[in-house]
Amino acid sequence: MATQPEPIDWAPLQPEEVENLLPRVRDRLGGSTAADDEWIVLHARGWTLAGMVDRLNRLYKLSSGAATQESPEQRLDRVLAWLVAAGAGVEAELEVDNLELRNRYLRETPMFTSAQIHRMSGLGSNNNSEPASRWKAEGKTFAIRVGARDYYPAFQFEDGAPRPVIKAVLAALPATMTAWQKALWFASGNGWLDGEEPQSRLEDGHTVVEAAVQLTELARG
Repeated sequence: MATQPEPIDWAPLQPEEVENLLPRVRDRLGGSTAADDEWIVLHARGWTLAGMVDRLNRLYKLSSGAATQESPEQRLDRVLAWLVAAGAGVEAELEVDNLELRNRYLRETPMFTSAQIHRMSGLGSNNNSEPASRWKAEGKTFAIRVGARDYYPAFQFEDGAPRPVIKAVLAALPATMTAWQKALWFASGNGWLDGEEPQSRLEDGHTVVEAAVQLTELARG
């Protein structure tokens, strides 16, 4: 019985084969011929290979967002297993989009750890979780949980303490919102703020609170 051909065949290129590639090809692919680089040639049957590579790069970005001792291959295996468990189709695509959005937020948003907030506050105790954990419990700030650590978006603080307006905004937002939903709300354009992000309008505290109230009204409706 004939063996079913693989949809994508590949073969490694030897160093001398890489050297013999057209310069424009090497340049287009980064030009590196370092000893730890791997060059391969691909042949696809019935697949849109460019789209597959784009998806692989997308998965790699998702898998490399968290600090871990895993190898790149192990991280990819973990993300792929998670996607299979989550299901295919629209739901899986939405999950991936959500992960990408969170990863981009973590890359682009300045954050403080509890220890950094402890140093900024000038508190004399040796408990690095204070006063951040207390401020969070009092509704003066919110934190995003990544792994086993809380990260506090830096826009919430001024002169080593929470901005007073943050507590008012958090109290006005729907109680059911998760920390991630709050973070993305603060970082997203808002129609009640002429398309600006709430976190960029904190000097106009009353208006930002009103925008938060409108979100609560929508949730109730």
